[in-house]
Amino acid sequence: MRHITALLCLSLALPWAAATAPATPAPNDLPGDCSKAATQRQLNACAYADFEHAQAAYAATFRDLSGGLDNAQRTLLRSAQTAWLQYRTAACDFEAAGVRGGSAEPMVRLQCQSRMTRERTAELRRHLSCPEGDVSCVRPVRR
Repeated sequence: MRHITALLCLSLALPWAAATAPATPAPNDLPGDCSKAATQRQLNACAYADFEHAQAAYAATFRDLSGGLDNAQRTLLRSAQTAWLQYRTAACDFEAAGVRGGSAEPMVRLQCQSRMTRERTAELRRHLSCPEGDVSCVRPVRR
């Protein structure tokens, strides 16, 4: 009898659990050509792919710059980056607030993060190839 009660409870709970489970994105959400994305889900996937690309370029640039700095400069760079990441998060939360709770919210947030990440990458790259005489540029230590 105990087994029948457990099975009955399980059969009643399964439909509810399936209905409330988060939707798992399909593995093929990313269209072959993002300019032809037809659904919001595809637009979100394209925005995420673009963010990943921007983030990879940022990480490589940060690694190149950080690797050439002395310990004091590296500490300052990490502190600046931590503050910048907090700023980017807050700024993009604000930018996405107009569509908060909607299906476009992830896309708007990711587009903002991609744009700001590319801008920050350009700022970091400037330190890797400063023109002679630019005293505001932190030049990596040549090893």
